[in-house]
Amino acid sequence: MLEILEVSFIALFIIALLIVIKAADIFVDNVLKVGTALGVSQVLLGITAVAMGTSLPEYGSALISSLNSAEGMGVGLVIGSNIWNLAGILGISAVITGYIKADEKFIKRDGLMAVIVGIILFIVMIAVFISGADIISKIGSVIMILVFFYYLRVLIKDQKKEIKDLEYIEEKTYKNKEPIEIDSNTPKLKEVVEKKKKPLHKKNILYLTVGLIGIIIGCQLLVYSAEGLADIFNIPQIIMGLFLLSITTSFPELAITVTSAMKGLHGMAIGNIIGTAAFNILIGIGIPAFLVTIPIDPVVLYFDAPYMILVYVLAILLVKYNGMKLTRVTGLFLVSLYILYVILRLFVFTG
Repeated sequence: MLEILEVSFIALFIIALLIVIKAADIFVDNVLKVGTALGVSQVLLGITAVAMGTSLPEYGSALISSLNSAEGMGVGLVIGSNIWNLAGILGISAVITGYIKADEKFIKRDGLMAVIVGIILFIVMIAVFISGADIISKIGSVIMILVFFYYLRVLIKDQKKEIKDLEYIEEKTYKNKEPIEIDSNTPKLKEVVEKKKKPLHKKNILYLTVGLIGIIIGCQLLVYSAEGLADIFNIPQIIMGLFLLSITTSFPELAITVTSAMKGLHGMAIGNIIGTAAFNILIGIGIPAFLVTIPIDPVVLYFDAPYMILVYVLAILLVKYNGMKLTRVTGLFLVSLYILYVILRLFVFTG
């Protein structure tokens, strides 16, 4: 009987994961189309669709976990995803492709923001842990949400500038009758953020609704099956979030990062990972913390969160002082950081 239950929960987990990933893909595609038809800022749509779209599985699962009184799983999911994304996914991508070049702007802007956001989370958790007051959690969540909007504003401003620079380059190219070399990500940027306004189709609204419902249902099933597996195998919720949920819900990031790096779109590869690290915390923890009380596990406070910040800093330093790129050697080092984290978390800092 127990074996049947185990297989059922595993099957449900896999099905739910596939539903979430597909539903997120449908949702992002149609948000872009509906927003364009309604005249919503193209820059804003481009940023939210590209920078945040692949993280919908994490956001949804973290939120559902919190609302289902599995707050530990939600916090673990966000922190575990960030460690896996920076150390695991970036490292694996560098090993597979040989190297990943980084844009200095990503390091100065997104890398620094990821570190700052990690420190903000750490300070908020210390305050909540010491005081035990729910009001501190609410204040912390408001701070994180406000930082999110500030970060979004910075991205919008920078993206507008990039589009103007692209238009200038195109104008020069036209006048000089000869092509001017530009970054390989620039045409993709313009394609995403400057699509011409199109009519609103009912099918896009339908698909948008279906995608949203799919994310909600899929995340609910994902969290339910993860809780079931945790109970069966007597695994703490925080561990399920840190490893099983964090890795599986990061499949979109892994696919996009490896594919982008193999196609030479290095800025998109490393920018997607570093940029979403900040979003994961600000939204994945910020919003749930405002809706429900998030308990702070001592191990998360003195090990998981500091290790996450350490990975941020080391990843940035590796890129900055290695010719603005991740090589196969530095990629292996990042992967070893994740393996070390897994070993320490499972066998030393068990809580």
